[in-house]
Amino acid sequence: MSKMKFDIFISYSRKDFDEVSSILEFLKTSIPGLTYWFDIDGIESGDEFEDKIISAIDNSAYVLFALSENSISSVWTKDEVMYAKNTDKKVIPLLLKGAEMKGWFLFKFGRIDCIDTTSPLQMEKLIQNLSAWTGKEYVGDSQPTANEEPVVMCPCGSGKLFKDCHGRFISLDNSTESHHAGPVETERSWKVGDYYTGANKSGIVFWVDHTGKHGKIVSLDQKNNLPFCKYSRHDVSLQDACDGEKNFQAIKKNSTWKNKFPASEWCAGHGDGWYLPAIEELCDLVRVYDEVNQGLKENKGTELIIAKSYPCRWYLSSTEYDETRMRAVGMEYRSKDFLDSNLASREIYIRAIAKF
Repeated sequence: MSKMKFDIFISYSRKDFDEVSSILEFLKTSIPGLTYWFDIDGIESGDEFEDKIISAIDNSAYVLFALSENSISSVWTKDEVMYAKNTDKKVIPLLLKGAEMKGWFLFKFGRIDCIDTTSPLQMEKLIQNLSAWTGKEYVGDSQPTANEEPVVMCPCGSGKLFKDCHGRFISLDNSTESHHAGPVETERSWKVGDYYTGANKSGIVFWVDHTGKHGKIVSLDQKNNLPFCKYSRHDVSLQDACDGEKNFQAIKKNSTWKNKFPASEWCAGHGDGWYLPAIEELCDLVRVYDEVNQGLKENKGTELIIAKSYPCRWYLSSTEYDETRMRAVGMEYRSKDFLDSNLASREIYIRAIAKF
């Protein structure tokens, strides 16, 4: 394949110009070498742009679709995205503030992962992916100048520095932890599939940030026949799709949560910092299940179950679909769906995760 002129083509509605421009500035700052096609004059001005747009898509490696009410209703953006799909371009949807996947895009791309642009954790994922795919260095705010302490953002998505959020000092023998004024690192750099032990946690790494120092682990064990909630309605707002710890904090506000929410209670039983993953955290786990299963096998853990035939094996998340149903991921199909929150079945599994 010949060398592409642009790394990314940005499909958007002119009505979302300010929001999309801010996202582009973030991408440019984080990956200074990133090349892009972005029509600042708008893409809904007339048919004379058609040839120009087709050429730009043909000469771009990836298509970023800024998904909103405006772009879903735009004929131009629909034509752009469908042309990209028909020419086998990778389309990456970016959910703008308040947007949801629906209409023709949901019909054509229902199982594709979206990036929530309001989530720091999701934007971190986008930057890491673009850096890896394009082979261009991720710089952003993470590279220190001479004699300057590294700036490390917490992977939990809080937007805070790691040292001010989940920062901990880990002793060299990984046996103790205490809060520390600054980010003191061990020499170890982690990768997906590693067996992590430290800060009173042990598990298999399934996500790491660009430094390799901070990430998430999955428990060595799992549980089935365990509902999310004992009742038909859980009556708690559990809408965070990227950080299950936030959903867990909402659950704990209920004084009887340990009795009412069996799945979360089982995860929390692993110790401080363990929780039932949000739906996007489960998707992160699914993407690397081969590496994770290898790590689980080598460390005598229970491997993720990948069924070869019907029925599907579902892993439950802490993200709600509505007040009676929870989102879940089907491992073999790598697809999202929902399940009744009070449903317990041998085909539904629970896995605990934690941050480090």
